[in-house]
Amino acid sequence: MAFSFVGCLAALVSAAAWAYSSILFRKVGEEASPAAMVLANCGIGLVYMGLLFAVSGMGPVDIRTVLVLGASGLLGVALGGILFFRALMCLGPKLTVIMGLVCPVVTILLAVVLLNERPSPVAWAGSLLIFAGISLVLWKRFPAGVREKAVAGIAYSALSTLCTAASIILAKVGVAEIPALEATFIRQLWAVAGLAAWGCATGTIKAWLIPFKERRLAKLIFFSSFVVIFGGFWLSMVSLKYLDASIATVLSMTEPLFILPFTALLLKEKITLRETAGALIAFAGVVMIFLR
Repeated sequence: MAFSFVGCLAALVSAAAWAYSSILFRKVGEEASPAAMVLANCGIGLVYMGLLFAVSGMGPVDIRTVLVLGASGLLGVALGGILFFRALMCLGPKLTVIMGLVCPVVTILLAVVLLNERPSPVAWAGSLLIFAGISLVLWKRFPAGVREKAVAGIAYSALSTLCTAASIILAKVGVAEIPALEATFIRQLWAVAGLAAWGCATGTIKAWLIPFKERRLAKLIFFSSFVVIFGGFWLSMVSLKYLDASIATVLSMTEPLFILPFTALLLKEKITLRETAGALIAFAGVVMIFLR
């Protein structure tokens, strides 16, 4: 697939949107559960996109595409989103985003197991760089009171990454024949349906939605959802449509380069030299994997 300026710009803006939204959702997560955040975010996103489709219309979509994107939505948006928000609440935006750089490595491993691919030595070297960079960021002494929480956050992040990597492969197949916004809508719809069914079956859906009765939190989730749906999900689908999956993924992995200045400016967190070096080393590993 040829180089596309639109695809590259979409991937970079998507990465920045994900970084910014992680800070917004960290605030929402102080009062709402991870499942509630995913359900509210996706539900509001469906409303936003539904308004656009009411004006522009939505083309026909074959059943195979619906099922493939549906599986991608359930795995990556619903389950992966819940695990991501759990990691976010345990680790904070900065560490959670940097941990997400493991995703390309997991994608490679899945390709080896499922598609019988054989990555080059350069790709494996890039994988080692990613782990080295993340280890450098995480190599610090956590206070006794937060050590257990940090370990849980790392586990949640690893599981979320596994779900995301698998959903990326499915999304690439599903978005090939339809517009990116329609693909985003289908993924979100399946995620909402899956979570709503789960919430109703367990009797927890009412408790999930109670926090959003507060006007301040409702405004925050509406704004956060706008950033995620149009900045994160939709633009990531645009990048996948106009770029090879490998190039789109490496550009979307620039998220840690945005989260560092965002946390410094918006959360007033101190960014250490070790964290900056670790993020750059890990990102260099991503570049080695996909731009070899």
